[in-house]
Amino acid sequence: MCRNVMQGGDGLKNKYALFIILLLAAPILINYGLLSWRAPGVQGTSEAWIGFFANFLGLIGAVFIAFYQFRKQKEKEDEQDRVNNRSFVVIHDFNATLMLVGVVTNENSRIILTPWYEILRKTVKKEKYGTTKIPYLKVSHFGNPPIITDCSIKARIRYIEKNDYKIDELDISIGVIERDVEVFIPFTPLEADPGTKIFIEEVTFDYSTLKGERLRITRDFEKNTERLEVLHGKIKGEIIYEHKMKSANWVYPSKIDHSKI
Repeated sequence: MCRNVMQGGDGLKNKYALFIILLLAAPILINYGLLSWRAPGVQGTSEAWIGFFANFLGLIGAVFIAFYQFRKQKEKEDEQDRVNNRSFVVIHDFNATLMLVGVVTNENSRIILTPWYEILRKTVKKEKYGTTKIPYLKVSHFGNPPIITDCSIKARIRYIEKNDYKIDELDISIGVIERDVEVFIPFTPLEADPGTKIFIEEVTFDYSTLKGERLRITRDFEKNTERLEVLHGKIKGEIIYEHKMKSANWVYPSKIDHSKI
């Protein structure tokens, strides 16, 4: 990232240096190229032509300054618009019942039916849903734009099976997520029995904003850190934020009787 920024800055400096050199060399070029000889049919004294070129160069300088200020102002406004309309994602991990029985959720929320989860649903009797708890990730989007697109999530989990640690990975394409809608992603490895203790090691969530940015939020549960970075956009590789996470225990209030659903 630093190398790309430096290269871009060097290119801009070179352009300005070339412009200053041409600006300083202009009087000499004009003197030798135009005023040291007279073309047939050209009217006016050298003093008149010097006055004309002075006004002409002044006009060019004024136009250049105005254009430069306009471009800088446009870049500033575009950057402010990009920041103001940037979409953010919140990821929470928690344990809850199968099919979220007894959990209050947004009416448009959805559970991603992974192959693991489908097998678990068929294995556990419906009357046991309320007492069977598994780990979930809850993903929600907030910000001014109504949606984020091309969402995908990857996760690495660890669990104990027959006194041995096993590693499994999850890779799911979610598609579009509307603002304020919650997406629940269950973690139930195929080989693990219901009730098996599962540890989430790392989660990466990629998504695209309506402003053309491709962002990635990475949550490392081992190092207890979270980072949001730009994968594709105006400043590729930009780290929007990176901080330590502080753990907290929390639950959803049980206010809905799901047994009637």
